[in-house]
Amino acid sequence: MKFRSLLSPSDRHSEILFGLIMVLAITGTVGLETGSRIAIISAGIGACIAWGIVDGIIYVYSNLLERGRIALSVQETSTCTGEGCDLMKVKEELQGTIVDTLGERERHEVAQHILIRLKPVENHTRATREDILGGIAAGTLVFVSGIPLLLPFMFLDGVWALRLSRIIGLVMLFAIGYRWGGYVGRNKFRTGVIMMSVGISITAVVIALGG
Repeated sequence: MKFRSLLSPSDRHSEILFGLIMVLAITGTVGLETGSRIAIISAGIGACIAWGIVDGIIYVYSNLLERGRIALSVQETSTCTGEGCDLMKVKEELQGTIVDTLGERERHEVAQHILIRLKPVENHTRATREDILGGIAAGTLVFVSGIPLLLPFMFLDGVWALRLSRIIGLVMLFAIGYRWGGYVGRNKFRTGVIMMSVGISITAVVIALGG
């Protein structure tokens, strides 16, 4: 199965962005403290593995929480009393979603349709195969996205490795923003520049705080 079928576009971009910023911060922090390329590579790879595992676990846990919330909503809908109580519960769950952009009549029809099709969510406290694969995909993206920034330190020393690593990071940040801009219907180039600027700012703050 491909990442595209396991993770949403938002999840994919977020995992890659996190991996990039993490490695940018680590190479900057460790580079300033030690100047040793071996230390930078070790810290970078270690962080990619550790945070890849953590992100994978968080992904699975988030899915379990979401299914538990849905199961609870279904249970409340099926047990509530009073005329129109079940429909009101569904409308409450839809608040804050894209359904809010519809008119009152359309929102009512959507709620009715969902209510008709609602069924108890079985085994909502257990991780499914899709959860596990999604967690693996999330962790892999975090790991893979950070590796290109570490490659310069395998072949170059000192400031040149750090500069090339920064350039690779900036290009990747721009590419993420460019693709995200196309996904949300924004100006691709402008979104790429904004993403690159935000990534630089976050990295600078993390380094300044010693992270």
